[in-house]
Amino acid sequence: MRAELSRITARDELELRLAADEDDAGAGLALVRSETAGDPVPVTDVEREGRVVRARLADLALEEGTWDVVSVDRSGSAMPVLTRDSGLSLRRRVDYVRHPRTRDLRAMRDPRGRLRLVSASVTPYAEVEWVEVTPEAVTVSGFLAYAPGRDGAATGEVVARQRGLTGVETAPARLDGDRFACAIPLPPLARAFQPMRRHNEWDLWLRLPEDEPELRLASHADDVVGKKGKVVYTGVDLAGGEADTTVRIRPYYTVRDEFSLLANARNGGAA
Repeated sequence: MRAELSRITARDELELRLAADEDDAGAGLALVRSETAGDPVPVTDVEREGRVVRARLADLALEEGTWDVVSVDRSGSAMPVLTRDSGLSLRRRVDYVRHPRTRDLRAMRDPRGRLRLVSASVTPYAEVEWVEVTPEAVTVSGFLAYAPGRDGAATGEVVARQRGLTGVETAPARLDGDRFACAIPLPPLARAFQPMRRHNEWDLWLRLPEDEPELRLASHADDVVGKKGKVVYTGVDLAGGEADTTVRIRPYYTVRDEFSLLANARNGGAA
């Protein structure tokens, strides 16, 4: 079976558009673990409409890891499903993560053109879409990812925690449906700078008005990993809490692509 298009929809359906000359109308679908030689998992809820195949995966119990998508003919023989689709679509990816879920499914094409699914457990977080740095604040906006849907406007908080230290600063966060926006004031962070540490990191969390777990600010929806070495934001110099100390603060991404602020002494502090 060969597909020109292969994607996972927001409803956890594997949607295939078969090649024009494809003649596998009677073939079924199954998933096989790529890392092990386990038994295939049959996909029984499949709908066909012309060249379009929709396989509903939401109710399948899939372990975390990579799964090969195979077609199974009437004799029971399994063959890899091939695809021309890379599986990369920012618009579809954003739509997918904006729905509540505890399991993330991705369609991908391996170097040999075989269609694979990657299954991973996920928890809600706050996806960062826009960052603006001014002399007084860092403004961030984005949306809630993997989180239950929300209606209407509300007020939450952005919480900045000084990693490994005791500092905590909060500021209001605007919520509108699943979207959020907040501005983190920088002068309080500069005044709280602890010079015995070369780096003062401030990790950012979104606190919702309900009694729900806080959501870590991060950037995952674009599938760009390793942002720490790829994305650089402008720094702002501010007066520190000690005399003659200047503190530079800039946003940055951690090794896990989580969004934080980094403070360094420009003079009068630890080198």
